[in-house]
Amino acid sequence: MSEYLSTKYKEKLDNNVIDISYQDIVNLYNQNIKDEKECAEVTQSSYRNENYYDEYGEDNQRFAFYKEVLYRDKKTAGFIMEYPHGTIITQAERNSYYRGENQIYTSSIPTLTRKLSQITSVEDIEIYKLIADMRIAEFGIFLFSFGYVQEWESKYCTVLFDALAQHYGLETDWLDITNDFNVALFFATCFFDLHERAWKPLTKNETEKNESTKYGMIFHCPQWQVGLRNLTEMFMDSQNEEDQILINSILPIGFQPFMRCHMQYGYGIKMEKEYPLQQDIIFEKLRFRHNEKLSRDVFAMMEQGKKIYPHEGLSNFQDIIDQIRTATTFSDEAFEYAFEKGSYFKDKTVCRDKVINAKFCGKNIIIEKDIHPIKVSRQRRRRLDREYSQFSIEKKYGIKLSTRYVVYPQ
Repeated sequence: MSEYLSTKYKEKLDNNVIDISYQDIVNLYNQNIKDEKECAEVTQSSYRNENYYDEYGEDNQRFAFYKEVLYRDKKTAGFIMEYPHGTIITQAERNSYYRGENQIYTSSIPTLTRKLSQITSVEDIEIYKLIADMRIAEFGIFLFSFGYVQEWESKYCTVLFDALAQHYGLETDWLDITNDFNVALFFATCFFDLHERAWKPLTKNETEKNESTKYGMIFHCPQWQVGLRNLTEMFMDSQNEEDQILINSILPIGFQPFMRCHMQYGYGIKMEKEYPLQQDIIFEKLRFRHNEKLSRDVFAMMEQGKKIYPHEGLSNFQDIIDQIRTATTFSDEAFEYAFEKGSYFKDKTVCRDKVINAKFCGKNIIIEKDIHPIKVSRQRRRRLDREYSQFSIEKKYGIKLSTRYVVYPQ
């Protein structure tokens, strides 16, 4: 059994809740600083073209290779890597993953999964999935209406519009995870005031409503444990689905066209099957008692949320994003995307009829051919494109883009 930060990350994992103190939070904060420093040092070492082959000599070339690929590459910001969900420009990977929640929930699952759990009919669930996917598709169409976004995908990496949609408030099957403890702590100690549309530190009025609101929760998982799980899955050969390990694969989002994701050190779990973090034994459940001073201190440390929600290009399009979040009129292109993504309906015409005849929120669903219902004026698009006309990811974020041509050592 090894000591990990303020808690014991056990060899025999369980889902017990661990109560942590203010000092434990300070320890986690300090460890986060060490992780950040380590990543910065490795990144600068990589930029100087240093390597472990020279350090370990000819007798340890195999070990040097593993350390280059499994350690240096992951901790170097700007490294371009292929993942199942796309080509990603990664941020330097710290030693832990976190998720912060400002009260105790019975089930930490994506927003779309939570919505679907309220629907009883299997067919209605599948129809609502299609509607959610059409909203995501319209969000993607909106993003790619900007020349800046088109150029990003052709020049840099995959634009993960479905993961971005989650960060901008749409219902998706992505669950937000972060590599930065400070980000998780912010979400665990602050709340979004819907009336004022602003983040605020929690006060006693919010925390003393009931037993669940008295506590904040931080889910924690060390990076090595995620790697071990992925390796286990890779070598599993069971054909019996019941024997399969339920996996919450943590996927990087990395640098994207707008700043919100990487300012939050964004990662995500694409939870295609419901598997709440409360049931996932590789995540420690760290519970702490709220107090106003802690909330105020964290709120100030994160500059009233500006370190997580910076003013960037899409901030000026909140009205459009709000339209997409609740849209009931869609383009034929969005329907095609949703139908191809789904697997329940086999016949496209039947699927289309089912969706059109469905009613959610008291509104009919409309699918229009050759018409995009989300309208953005040419002037607004041009304004954003001008704002980013001289954009360079390397200059903006002080990174160097790099890849590795891997040749396994003899």
